[in-house]
Amino acid sequence: MASESASSGVAAYYDKAAAKVPQFTVLNYGFSSEPEDSCVPAGHAEFYCLRLYEHTVRDVNLAGKDVLEVSCGRGGGASFLFRTFAPRSYVGIDVSRENIRMARQRCDGPQFQIGDAEALEFEPQRFDVVINIEASHLYEDRRAFFAEAFRVLKPGGHFCYTDGYWADDDCSEELRAAGFLLEERLEITSNVIRSLELDNERKENLFDTLGDAELVREYKDWGGIVGFRAWRRFVEGKTRYFSHRLKRP
Repeated sequence: MASESASSGVAAYYDKAAAKVPQFTVLNYGFSSEPEDSCVPAGHAEFYCLRLYEHTVRDVNLAGKDVLEVSCGRGGGASFLFRTFAPRSYVGIDVSRENIRMARQRCDGPQFQIGDAEALEFEPQRFDVVINIEASHLYEDRRAFFAEAFRVLKPGGHFCYTDGYWADDDCSEELRAAGFLLEERLEITSNVIRSLELDNERKENLFDTLGDAELVREYKDWGGIVGFRAWRRFVEGKTRYFSHRLKRP
């Protein structure tokens, strides 16, 4: 289980972000490819962020399935997957109360509730699919989360998982140790960099409206703005981004 101080610190950060930049409904660095073959509506304001959701689940059938998204943020991705791929049920959990409040207000269809990724409050073998996108790097104990994801999956169920890591970090053995079959591990760093660059103007304009120079810089570092910390780490090879498709035997 995550320590109370660790999870409360993450929750406080995202509660604050919800107040400062409420315009976002999806909180990730996105995905882009050439050609841009996608079912996300062209011209959607958060096109690239939704494309990361699309990429993450692309080879897993969600139709008629029971789906859990861990760390669902503000619910925009959950709403997109629910509308587009017609699961039977979709539950999104997040540690941030403000994220969950915004998700409930903005997104019809999925059910949203506060929850801890490392101590999921669901019975064993409850879901057909578990989704986790760009969140596990914030957890106190990534292996505890992997064990929980495995526990709540039905036999034959899939874990669709994407995140960025330090360049020398490989979570494959941790995933296998949790019991998963690793069907695919794909590096998508170049796709994430492309997304950040194509989506840069939209996000930078939103951050620039904050006024407070220190806060603007903090959020540009956090948000992957070109020339700032997260973007530099990807471009310099210090961090890499992977998508995974895993299965519970």
